[in-house]
Amino acid sequence: MNLSNFMDDLRAATGAPGGGAAAAVAGAMGCALFQMVAGVTLSLPRFTEGRDKLEEIRLASERLHTRLLALADEDANAYRKVEAAFKMPRTTAAEKAQRRKSMQEAFTGATESPLRTVDACIEAMALLPGLLKYGNPNAITDIAVGFLMLDAAVCGAAMNAEINLGSIKDEEFKTASSRALESARKQAEGHRPQLSAAMEQAGLQPLK
Repeated sequence: MNLSNFMDDLRAATGAPGGGAAAAVAGAMGCALFQMVAGVTLSLPRFTEGRDKLEEIRLASERLHTRLLALADEDANAYRKVEAAFKMPRTTAAEKAQRRKSMQEAFTGATESPLRTVDACIEAMALLPGLLKYGNPNAITDIAVGFLMLDAAVCGAAMNAEINLGSIKDEEFKTASSRALESARKQAEGHRPQLSAAMEQAGLQPLK
């Protein structure tokens, strides 16, 4: 993904890419910062502890970064399918039935994409403890910004999933998705105290 091209697409007067894609890119940026901190720490011989763990973090961050960039495109394409479904003809009973079916399929896809973004970001957040333990302490602000980008991605993607759930009739899918989002938000919140303590120890204002 070319960032300049993405920003041009994002600010254009079209529906896609939109907030869901932006959330995925924010998550990718968070992963990139985690990868950078792990890589910088590994490049310094004086950091002898936890090198295997840091390499795991570096590789996982790289994988999730790639995944989230792909999800940005997936999210935009999913929304385009919603737009296409709305434009389907609805003159005859058969056309109306096909349109309803296509809309349900499109809204389901437009919900699944941000749910995958949330999952990827939560997986990336799980790398935080190892990064705080073994990463270069001088990079605490990079770690913090990376986490906050992931947190913003979780919040943004979750909102996009929730708004689409309102148009879906499959109650089982809606319930499972809502529970998954609730769990993800709790997991994201659970990382904040550890990061906040590390920030305060470094002389920074703790997270609110």
